[in-house]
Amino acid sequence: MTTPGRRPSVGVHPTATDLSMPVLELARATEARGLESIYFPEHTHVPLDSLDITANWRMSERYQRSLDPFVCSSFVAATTSLEVGSAISLVAQHDAIALAKEIATIDHLCGGRVVVGVGFGYNRQEAANHGVSFGDRAAVVEETVRLMRSLWTEDEASFDGRFRRLTPSWSWPKPVRPGGPPVLLGGRATERTFERVASWADGWIPMGQTPARDPGLGPHLDGLRGAWDKAGRAAEPQVLCFFPPGSADEMTRELELGARLGIQRMQVLLEDRTTDEVLPVLDDLATAVGRLGS
Repeated sequence: MTTPGRRPSVGVHPTATDLSMPVLELARATEARGLESIYFPEHTHVPLDSLDITANWRMSERYQRSLDPFVCSSFVAATTSLEVGSAISLVAQHDAIALAKEIATIDHLCGGRVVVGVGFGYNRQEAANHGVSFGDRAAVVEETVRLMRSLWTEDEASFDGRFRRLTPSWSWPKPVRPGGPPVLLGGRATERTFERVASWADGWIPMGQTPARDPGLGPHLDGLRGAWDKAGRAAEPQVLCFFPPGSADEMTRELELGARLGIQRMQVLLEDRTTDEVLPVLDDLATAVGRLGS
């Protein structure tokens, strides 16, 4: 278990679009304030016949304009020292072999600074357009991760699953970190989610929960750690938690409670804000981080 009180690594989670604060400008501003990471979400498109499932038009507009998380990560990694990655990537909608190569290449070039957040997705038609059965998507995500790990860790990689297959193959470069980049599964706090994390991921991204706004997060983390121990996993599960922008005091509270809960990574949700909207949030977040110390 993470030592309570240790400050989480703090960063930002933008929904980068062609209209929001430019990615490199945001990354440099993030790094200049002593923050440590930037991860990007993923939606390749928004099918018009799926609009009824989005919470509102603004959400749909963000997602239909969102930039690719791994292209953004490569740009940021080349120009800053930030940790980069996805949160979350809908990996079932990718070619698993090509995605493994893309992630390994970015990780190799940036010296091991990639984190891969994955999820199942909620948009049935988006999945269908990628040839993914909505009912099978969780299994496809698991097999995608397992196949990618084989490519990342084995000189002669192979995988034989129901949805993903790889005949014995060579593929380099390997990621810098042994075992490959950390893979974090985004999902609701359920026993099944925790079992999945303990079985084939490196950690969990709670969806819709923050330390200050959800008193149930602590017990849920206990449930995660229980599943982790039951599976015989070493070390500890990594946890990434998002929280909304607020005053410096409000964000300090989120970070303090996150530290008490042993959360390793926390990121403020910037959505698709413009430069004028983002910079004050970064300033207040830097103030909050400074209050916690190292």
